[in-house]
Amino acid sequence: MANVLITGAGGFLGTELTRVFVASGHVVRAGDVDGSDLRVHQELGAEAVSLDVTDPPSMVAASRDVDVVVHASGIFDLTVSPERLWAVNAEGARTAAAAAAECGVKRFVIVSSTSVYGRCGDNVDEETPRNPTHPYDRSKAEGERLAIETCEQHGVAWTAIRPTLIYGPGGRYGVAQAAALLSLRIQLGLDTLRIAEGGPVGHHVHVTDVARAAELVASHPDAVGEVFNVVDDAPMPAGDMIRTLSGSVGMHIKVPALPWWFARLGRLFKPLARKLLVGENKKLAYLWSKVVTRKALQNALLPRLDVDWLDYMFVNHTYRNDRLKSLGFEFDYPTAYEGLPKTLAWYKQKRWLP
Repeated sequence: MANVLITGAGGFLGTELTRVFVASGHVVRAGDVDGSDLRVHQELGAEAVSLDVTDPPSMVAASRDVDVVVHASGIFDLTVSPERLWAVNAEGARTAAAAAAECGVKRFVIVSSTSVYGRCGDNVDEETPRNPTHPYDRSKAEGERLAIETCEQHGVAWTAIRPTLIYGPGGRYGVAQAAALLSLRIQLGLDTLRIAEGGPVGHHVHVTDVARAAELVASHPDAVGEVFNVVDDAPMPAGDMIRTLSGSVGMHIKVPALPWWFARLGRLFKPLARKLLVGENKKLAYLWSKVVTRKALQNALLPRLDVDWLDYMFVNHTYRNDRLKSLGFEFDYPTAYEGLPKTLAWYKQKRWLP
């Protein structure tokens, strides 16, 4: 068992990392910026500390007397400015690795992302060249590179994990935003949705499986100096994803609609759509606030439309996970078909969704 620092512990993944590492018997230090709510982490038995990946002294202070650093701090929001993404996701990763080296940390695990491959295609493994396209993608790719470079310069054993789109109880982006958007449609009386069959396929991964993978590679000798895709066992077609979300929130589905390839034409109008959606998302936020009040919901989710998310509707995003499974890893949620319904049931139980 090890003394483990988890950065970004107050976030969606960071909270689950804390839970998994504590349950595995590690002594956990849960770190995040001032103002983060770390009460749950303390209840789990972790030590709560303040840190900021853009402030080197705070990172050094948090990294003292630690054996392992799991660096999960980062911004996952496609609407944030490129400068802010770079400062936190790229330079912040180097700062965390440098602090770990200064404090004699033995192992550094960086949580990267499959987004470093860009809008990829099929059967992507860890040796596939990185081709980040969005500012978020580029910030994660550079953060991974800088952290590894810093660790190698100072002799710190490192491992990188690249999760794909993470979902699960407590998540506020991706699947959660889509579910909130569909719920809002129903509340507005638009309870029927036309979709096409099939569509591009993509992987997802449950937050618990990402945390379990991080705990495994943090101590496994064969994980040193390696990169691991963390994706579930079977990709889900976009049509099945929308059908699963719609069914869980009570939306009626009709098929067929326009073929999926028609969505590719949207690329031609992305600059215009980005401008239009600024006003549209403000309207969605206002309408959702009314639903939250009327239905006595927790004000935890926010439906919105982001143009860059539409890229995932244009091409396949499938990845190989055999390198991770070669370490003996087995998924608690092998596909999103098992995990998504349970996640959406959690949102309803906690009154995040009506």
